[in-house]
Amino acid sequence: MAAEKGNRYAEKHSLEEWEEIFESIYKRAIKGKYLSLQQAFIESDVRPSTYKWLVNKYEVLANIKNDIADAVAMKINKGGLNGDFNPAMSIWRLKQLGEEDVTKTDVTTKGKEINNTPVINFVKSDD
Repeated sequence: MAAEKGNRYAEKHSLEEWEEIFESIYKRAIKGKYLSLQQAFIESDVRPSTYKWLVNKYEVLANIKNDIADAVAMKINKGGLNGDFNPAMSIWRLKQLGEEDVTKTDVTTKGKEINNTPVINFVKSDD
């Protein structure tokens, strides 16, 4: 008889075993072994669809996966800064791991003058 999807007895490992697997992946990631999450899980014999399902189901595994992503980002960041990796590709990979550019917008003036600079209103004319 086929196991119903989502039943615990249908899963390959218990949550505790998955935690150990994820922790072992993290330990290798902090040693600089991986350059992507896909590489980390596939080389650890965990299908990407499986780890994605697990992190959606278990918050503790999602937290460890985020730690793995941060360890991978650290390796890429160091490699890009030290000239070991192509900087453009390093930036792209870091963005794939969730890193973001810092953007700041000042919206506090509400149309008022800044340092005695007048507000300019553009008017459409029919020349």
